[in-house]
Amino acid sequence: MADCPGVLHLAAMADGGLARIRTLGGALTGAQARAVGEAAERLGSGVVDLTNRANLQIRGLAPDAGPELASRLEAAGFRFGRAERRRNILLDPFSGIDPGERRDLRSLGAALDQALSSAPWIESLSPKFSFVLDGGGPIGIGATPSDVAVVAARDGLVVTAGQVSAAFGSEDGAVDALLSIAAAAAAEGGDMRAGGLSEPMIRKALTSSGGAVLATPPPRANAVEPRLGLVAMRAGGVALSLPVPVGRLDQAMLDFLANIAERDGEGRLVLTPWSAVVIPGLAESRAAALLAPSVAVGFPPLAVAERLAVVACAGAPACERAHEPAKALGREILALAASDPARLPERRASLHLSGCPKGCGGAVPADLLLLGSSERAGWSAHRDAAPRRPGQELGRLEAPGAAEALALLATTR
Repeated sequence: MADCPGVLHLAAMADGGLARIRTLGGALTGAQARAVGEAAERLGSGVVDLTNRANLQIRGLAPDAGPELASRLEAAGFRFGRAERRRNILLDPFSGIDPGERRDLRSLGAALDQALSSAPWIESLSPKFSFVLDGGGPIGIGATPSDVAVVAARDGLVVTAGQVSAAFGSEDGAVDALLSIAAAAAAEGGDMRAGGLSEPMIRKALTSSGGAVLATPPPRANAVEPRLGLVAMRAGGVALSLPVPVGRLDQAMLDFLANIAERDGEGRLVLTPWSAVVIPGLAESRAAALLAPSVAVGFPPLAVAERLAVVACAGAPACERAHEPAKALGREILALAASDPARLPERRASLHLSGCPKGCGGAVPADLLLLGSSERAGWSAHRDAAPRRPGQELGRLEAPGAAEALALLATTR
């Protein structure tokens, strides 16, 4: 399997080629959302996955579909080039609209994206090297694991790599520091990440860019706090954060989002790392009226998503490592919870379905983990666990249905 796919660099999966589409901060125009849905339907299996780093993936492509896919997406305004697989920049989806954020970092993100695209060393940088930009809002996107993080402070910006943090008074200095650290990793070659660089090397990159190294790194958020539903915007109106069932979209859902964004919003939508899509710039009454139609095209009811978070990897038959249909079971669970709300947990709970210990769906512990194995069929159940840290096994489920999974989740609360 190809490592870290892009659009021109597909990964060979059990269900065909996999393309990953990276966008700056998860932002898409309505036309771009439609183009992704149409490309998935015409060139792939029709399946589009929203990843836990706010990227989109098209599944079921022919091995040689990359050039045609790129051509279709470029016509809608996407761009690809030498840096395509290395533009891993995650921003708070509410950047620029959240009244609680300290600083809108979208301009910093755009400057970093442009600089990466033209950096002479970019093809030597690991495709896994990632940046996270946190404007200091209540979501705490800076808690997302990354190689380098920028967090807005009261009087500037703090850049952290490894165990070293430095304060910057300007965005230009912060961008220079991010590039210096990435360049140092690229110079080391291989799959070098920021965590593998020596502390003196990181300090040099930070101070040479004008940063003041901090004796005590400032505290960062412990976890990302997802937002769903109607969220008040700084300039008035609301943003609608619609949950995506186990991160899976199709053409009809993407068309629905694009139509709302263009007709009722600002013409754009923003992908989130918690399996939701944000549409900013709506009138509150209009946003509330869109919840029922969203369910009709495949989005889960907001009342279900607010009580039950279901994360699932691709699972079988899409992944050759998995025996269990993680995505399919996750969607069945959400559908049953929507049709019979009495099965929902009393308080918000999380369920993670991972087809194998690799944990492609995410590393955050869930209230209940159902963990598959590459060697045998069935799931092992674990409480308060993540795929790579499952802890004690509660028992095994050979072929659980949605009702059994929900009943088991209730016993963990």
